[in-house]
Amino acid sequence: MKQKNILEKYVFMLIVLIMIGLPLIKFCAYILNFLGIIEDPFSFNHVYVLWISIPFLLTSYLYGLKKQYFRFDYNDIIISILAFLGLISTVLAQDVQISIFGEYHRNEGLLTLIAYYLIFLNVKNLTNSKYKHKIINLFIYIGLFQIGYAVLQVYTDLPFIKEYPYKPYMAMGLCSNPNFFGSYTTILCLITTSLYLFEKQIKYLVYSIIFFIGICLAGSTGPMIGFILAFLFLIIYYFKKINFSHICLILIIFISLFYIIDFSINKISAQVHDIEIDTNYNIKKETEMIVSNKTDVTAFGNGRIQLWKNLLPEALKYSLYGAGIDNVKVIYPKNLGLVFDKAHNVYLQIWITNGIFALIFYCLLQLIIFIRGLKIKDNFYISLFISFIGYAISAFANISVIEVAPYFFIILGLLVSHKIEEERL
Repeated sequence: MKQKNILEKYVFMLIVLIMIGLPLIKFCAYILNFLGIIEDPFSFNHVYVLWISIPFLLTSYLYGLKKQYFRFDYNDIIISILAFLGLISTVLAQDVQISIFGEYHRNEGLLTLIAYYLIFLNVKNLTNSKYKHKIINLFIYIGLFQIGYAVLQVYTDLPFIKEYPYKPYMAMGLCSNPNFFGSYTTILCLITTSLYLFEKQIKYLVYSIIFFIGICLAGSTGPMIGFILAFLFLIIYYFKKINFSHICLILIIFISLFYIIDFSINKISAQVHDIEIDTNYNIKKETEMIVSNKTDVTAFGNGRIQLWKNLLPEALKYSLYGAGIDNVKVIYPKNLGLVFDKAHNVYLQIWITNGIFALIFYCLLQLIIFIRGLKIKDNFYISLFISFIGYAISAFANISVIEVAPYFFIILGLLVSHKIEEERL
């Protein structure tokens, strides 16, 4: 038992180091860039945090299996299949180097996927409830720091704050892009909003308000839709567990915040950044254009629907084993003008780059977690379940990135750990 406790503490510390290391390295890169020490923030790359963690995560996982502290189940089988399919896709890739290390600035190649899988496999075997709660609390605290940084990005013009290029009225926090920051804050907002509605603690109301501000500041449509649909699922499916007055309160706050922030962003962009709001990069304006029929619905989401149409023939072409992990830019039709390096749809991305079987097993893992999640009674795990739903929905119009995906796989692992914990009782 003592050895098992030591192993769990080791896994917990590894996850903490990864969670802190990813945004910390990004923050340091921005500072070094401001000081003129490095020209490109990506040259001081936070992906190394994931790559360096691989041997440590693999060691703890194999040791846990050997000592039978970790359980090998269908989750491990699915992950093993995904890793094998990723290896096949890499060997047969259009560009093998990109498939191993990932596209420049993206770095979501085979090595990174293996890090995700090992994070999941280690976290799913945590049984210490204290560690699980500490992981989510740490996630919240890091998120609060990112929100503070995001507010400075949008509402100030301080030279040492790294802004999103060309669209400084959109917050990106330490996530490199507003889309990713939107996904990041959506996960956090759904966790804290769920906890407030279940636990009725004021601190969670405050956290949910702060993280919703982050979603609004990101100005990304996909994450906002993911948040709205997951929130609707929360209040419909768990209606009997929630006080109706609390639902009304948080709805009033969120709707008011959305319009207040949208109004303030319009003012700030003109007065501080001296730039006009781009209709394609503003949730309210983009929605109004679609509703009023002033633009084609295929333009919704900044042209994502057209992008998917362009990539669908490539998905069919490389359907069996994929074009190679992170190889979208390599195979994207060059005669269509602007070249994209991501499909802006996680599921289409997997299909194109890793093959149809990888997509099937990835969706199977999520489907199993979703079905199991419907039976969860514990409020803490329900909040994680709702955040999982929000991310899975937003993934239809967003991409997987190293700034956000590790947290998603941590949440997947925690959800599975709850099932394993129940079966051991």
